[in-house]
Amino acid sequence: MNKNALIFVAGHNGLVGSAIVRKLEDVGYTNIVTKNRSELDLMDQMQVRKFFKTQRPQYVINAAAKVGGIKANMTFPAEFLYENLQIQNNLIWSSKESGVQKFLFLGSSCIYPRECQQPMKEEYFMQGKPEVTNEAYAYAKISGMKLCEFIHDELD
Repeated sequence: MNKNALIFVAGHNGLVGSAIVRKLEDVGYTNIVTKNRSELDLMDQMQVRKFFKTQRPQYVINAAAKVGGIKANMTFPAEFLYENLQIQNNLIWSSKESGVQKFLFLGSSCIYPRECQQPMKEEYFMQGKPEVTNEAYAYAKISGMKLCEFIHDELD
């Protein structure tokens, strides 16, 4: 990537997103765009489309997600599935529509089966049901990964 390329890091305030921004800055990237929730609601498809149309990022890193502990995941699974699908679908599809060069979608270890052989290997992905305590989050992440895969295959 060109050090002056426009890079949008969604979820820059979170643990992973903030580490990504720091690393990009440390290695000399100078055109990193971040937006907090009050500036850009990633759940709002029209806002996200408008952002991509006006800002035209070349690279997008999606570290944005609704996250929570086991109790929150088990108490509000519908919200975790819905909100994560909305956020990632808006980012992925707007990236596709606006011609983003590269889109980095971050997964999670929870996408692997509950009884996954250790150490985890990529080929174990989708070889069983995810852990029930964060099932909704896992299925959202799996759906995002598959959407990225299908878009990649269609564009190839």
